[in-house]
Amino acid sequence: MSFKTHLIVSTVIRVFLIYYGEVQDSLSDVQYTDVDYRVVTDGANHVLSFGSPFKRHTYRYTPLLAYMVIPNLLLHPSFGKFVFALFDILIGVLIKWILLNCYRSNKISIETKLLKLETLNNRNKYLIKRKNEILNSTNETLPLKYVRMAELSAFCWLYNPLTMIIATRGNGDCVSCSLVLLSVYFLLKNEQTNLQYFIAGLFLGLSIHFRLYPIGFCLSFFLATRNRTLEKWEDIIYIILQPNAKQLALVLGTIMALCSTTAVFYWLYGYQFLYESMFFHLVRKDTRHNFSLYFYLQYLSSKFDVTILEKILTFLPQLILIIMLTVRYGQHRQTLAFGLFAIAFVMVTYNPVVTSQYFVWFLSLLPLCVKNFRNIGFRKAVFIPVMWFISQGGWLLPAYLLEFKGWNTFEFIWLQSIVFFFSNILILQMLISNYDMAYNYKID
Repeated sequence: MSFKTHLIVSTVIRVFLIYYGEVQDSLSDVQYTDVDYRVVTDGANHVLSFGSPFKRHTYRYTPLLAYMVIPNLLLHPSFGKFVFALFDILIGVLIKWILLNCYRSNKISIETKLLKLETLNNRNKYLIKRKNEILNSTNETLPLKYVRMAELSAFCWLYNPLTMIIATRGNGDCVSCSLVLLSVYFLLKNEQTNLQYFIAGLFLGLSIHFRLYPIGFCLSFFLATRNRTLEKWEDIIYIILQPNAKQLALVLGTIMALCSTTAVFYWLYGYQFLYESMFFHLVRKDTRHNFSLYFYLQYLSSKFDVTILEKILTFLPQLILIIMLTVRYGQHRQTLAFGLFAIAFVMVTYNPVVTSQYFVWFLSLLPLCVKNFRNIGFRKAVFIPVMWFISQGGWLLPAYLLEFKGWNTFEFIWLQSIVFFFSNILILQMLISNYDMAYNYKID
């Protein structure tokens, strides 16, 4: 089937899941629709009445999300789910576009290097002949195998049952993931103009407005814009203090998008907007249950205020890892995608609150790196997802017994959170050790 046909099929599957969810909601105690979807819809109801969406208790998102689902109240209760499913499909399209663009970028790099090589060795007939052979084999049309590789990577998202269910349940994280991928797409475009980096910054700033986690990508974006190997910390600090025009365009776009949206909604809704949509997520506790390693600590200390020392000790491990991964993989355009994936994976794994929808943060970036794991082997390729899903399943059982049966399973949830945490650590270690840096958008 053509890629367009696959898009139609994956869209039909999502539409089916949306309608199936309505049936399950009417028949089962276990609701298919995400509780956050109902919260956002209630927030939209307040907006429709010319009020603040934050009047709805537990509304802790950007007001833009409430604006997007206003048709839930005017047209159909599932309108927002269709919108999120559309963004979910867009992610698959962006994955293909980014990979095709990177393959073409590698062609341009090869041609440029060969032309420089000819200039330095203009009397070497063998090199000139070899250059002409490669140039003739890398015309505007990419070899079919690279187009297929880009499409197969997109299918990893389009047919992923977990991401389909999360979007069709009414979760809006696919919007922020789409914005992140749009910023990656413009950052890696071949033209490399200041306008391109400015647009990349706009999408990056808007994604931070929707969700705070893309803040962890900022330094990687900044370093990849220069695309140089920096081995000393002094060089990195110098680059930060002495940015070039492209980096300034990226920073300007990011600040403009983030500050303008923040200023508008602060003017409309005041400090409550800042606290509920931003500051709250820095001190948030989930004392009921969540995947986080810190869940049981939060439960036992729920009646105590969070101390500064506790927050530092909670966020310091992931901050150190983010900086290390940024320096290792965020300096070059070719390794940027894997760097962003690893950073998002660390941010989710070490976060004080971890829910299923957070997984799309790194799952939307993983397909960009699939080609680099071609030597991982069949056993590991099967073992990694099986271990990940089994460790989740072991957590979901005591969580279900607590939520719907009222059993006291807090200790079992905590033990499974530990298992899930170390499973994620092992998975990341295996992916890093099997990441083939020599196969970064390689054209044979």
